[in-house]
Amino acid sequence: MYEASKDFASTIKAQKVWDDYYISHGEGDAGRLYPNEPLVRIISTLRKGISFDNKKYFDDAGLENQNRLGMSGLSLEIGFGHPSEMLMLRDKGYKCKGLEVSKEALERAQKRLDRLGVREEEISLDLWERPGILPYKDKEFDFIYALQCIYYNNDFELIVSEIYRCLKPGGYFAFSFFSDRHDYIKYIDLVESRNLYNIVKWSANHPNPRLVGAPLAQPKSKECLLKLFSQFNEKRIFTEESNFCPTFNSWDYIYGQK
Repeated sequence: MYEASKDFASTIKAQKVWDDYYISHGEGDAGRLYPNEPLVRIISTLRKGISFDNKKYFDDAGLENQNRLGMSGLSLEIGFGHPSEMLMLRDKGYKCKGLEVSKEALERAQKRLDRLGVREEEISLDLWERPGILPYKDKEFDFIYALQCIYYNNDFELIVSEIYRCLKPGGYFAFSFFSDRHDYIKYIDLVESRNLYNIVKWSANHPNPRLVGAPLAQPKSKECLLKLFSQFNEKRIFTEESNFCPTFNSWDYIYGQK
């Protein structure tokens, strides 16, 4: 009980950091207006499977456009920040739900959807009032994903078990994490070491002052990340890197199937 209470308090602290982050934005839409490119690639290659080999990956003549449109099911984005990914999934055929801890981000996202004439039955947004516990039914979703945010749930075993609970058998998941090559890893203070991950927080000299103090769960290695998702049937990790920004970006994406 103590550990759970401590983790919940830390998660609420991260929640406040993110609400302040979006409030600090100027008027208008917050965040990216275009979908995350690795997520686009994940969705567009699911027909090839998770652990694909060269033959299966390239021997698909006549099927190249199969995943562009006509997909179906219900998706959930955790910590959406902005609705760009949901709009992409909607265009591919999914019905979408979004869950967000920041009221400011939710309100801005809803205004954007309203301007675009998106109906609630296409994309609906919910406020995550108790982070860690997903406010949805068992086996409700065909696809659950979160980009650059899921690790702010400090009781990480709990959120992974909640994702598993809410995902249909055969459903897919996709999440991103800081790799050990990301420049931001230089700016963490260790709070607590656990079995498969550390609880850390962004230090006072972090290059983005709006994130200072936010606690997060950082997997100790790719092997540990795979173990955290061990209850899922299939999973695969790939790394996406860029030196476009002043800080070197390196992300580990894990995706798979229940």
